[in-house]
Amino acid sequence: AVFGPLFSGKELEPDALAVPWLVAGGFALVGLALVLCLRPDPMQIGQAIAAGRSDAPPPPAEPLREILRRPGAVPALVAALASFSVMAALMNLISYVVVTEHDHHQADVFPIIGAHVFGMYALVLVVGALIDRVGRRQALVGGLLVMGLAAALLATAEGVPATALLLFALGIGWNLSFVAATAALADVAAVGERGKLLGFSDLGSSLTAAALVLIGGVVVEAFGPVALALGGTVMVLVPAAWILLLSPGGSQPVSAPGRP
Repeated sequence: AVFGPLFSGKELEPDALAVPWLVAGGFALVGLALVLCLRPDPMQIGQAIAAGRSDAPPPPAEPLREILRRPGAVPALVAALASFSVMAALMNLISYVVVTEHDHHQADVFPIIGAHVFGMYALVLVVGALIDRVGRRQALVGGLLVMGLAAALLATAEGVPATALLLFALGIGWNLSFVAATAALADVAAVGERGKLLGFSDLGSSLTAAALVLIGGVVVEAFGPVALALGGTVMVLVPAAWILLLSPGGSQPVSAPGRP
């Protein structure tokens, strides 16, 4: 998305991408420096807010296995894993499909991925308020359904504009579902437990995404891009259906003990 205009219309060798990759690593280091300089720590802010709402001392953090036994924790975690891994797998492998399976130019990959990244963050200023308004469950299921529809239609899309539009929709669906899942996980954890739970969710999502990209590459080679798209569709629709069946009457997760 950042370097796309520089490479538009050019045939690229792998060596030409070395510098952008290194620059991207520099961006990551700058981000790390900003995080390390963040003061005060957000957890301290949360603890201060919690202390201001209650005279009782905050309860000690429970083990992760106990947190995951709370109502709503496992469905939100499964939804986060499915949302992130399917998004990452389709985003990475569609680039390969566009060039090798649909015979488009390499430069056509850049607007497609650019549209996807824009969809991922287009709602960044409003998505939190939107999820608070409609509820965690509705936003989570709605985002997964949008992802499922986009993934299913990718099975038939071959043109660049159609693929870009569907990747944009996939990004929108991921934004809604992943943020809603993260909010639902935060709701079931006390202030001192959120780092543990959300860190576990992010780690699991990243590892699942990496595995799914590798598996998806094998699927594309063995069965074609249609199988990849339909597999992604199933992986986001099954958790959505499960969440609807588990929570037929409510939209808010159960609060954790000691949660502010």
